[in-house]
Amino acid sequence: MEITVRKQLCRSVAGTCVVCFAVIVNPIQSWGASTGNNGERGAALIRQMIGTWNVQEWMWPGPDAKSIALPPAVAQRQPVGDDFLQEVMKTPTGSKEPFTRISYFGYNAVNQQYQYSSVDTRAPQMMNEQSTDTSDGASGPGPINLIGGTFVAPQWGSTKDGAYRYRIVVGPVQNNHQEVELYLTPLAAAPKSEFLAFKYLYTRQH
Repeated sequence: MEITVRKQLCRSVAGTCVVCFAVIVNPIQSWGASTGNNGERGAALIRQMIGTWNVQEWMWPGPDAKSIALPPAVAQRQPVGDDFLQEVMKTPTGSKEPFTRISYFGYNAVNQQYQYSSVDTRAPQMMNEQSTDTSDGASGPGPINLIGGTFVAPQWGSTKDGAYRYRIVVGPVQNNHQEVELYLTPLAAAPKSEFLAFKYLYTRQH
């Protein structure tokens, strides 16, 4: 915390000139001091995720459905400052099912939560998630659970214009591999049963 002391001339009611000392706290320095080293939680994982990765994808069209292998893609991951990671995932040139997916992942040291945001040309909207358990990833490698909101998919499997709640699980980087999973809960179903809808398996290029 940076504290600055400045002399200021102030006039009293009787007209006597007195010297006052104004204590000014730099809000940016104060914020940094209050967060301590919490940002290292996310920074360590971000450093491990930087690089170029081959990505294999699977999709599940509904609960109890069989997985569908999707065309492979390549993900370029680069840091944005010290606290965020940008990922641009694309299919190779000439792919029959081209897509672009851009996402951002980071750790908010103010509220001690991981945050994730993505836009996919295959999806109808931007998706935003944040972790609810502030201990996620704090004690070493482990999955990070990020809760999202709801969206309406034009079609998912045989369901058209279905509403879903979503969450993402970001796994640790182990042996140059990482898994990211998307889970969906159909809001119209009874009972509302969550299912694995998407899985990304990352393998670091050497």
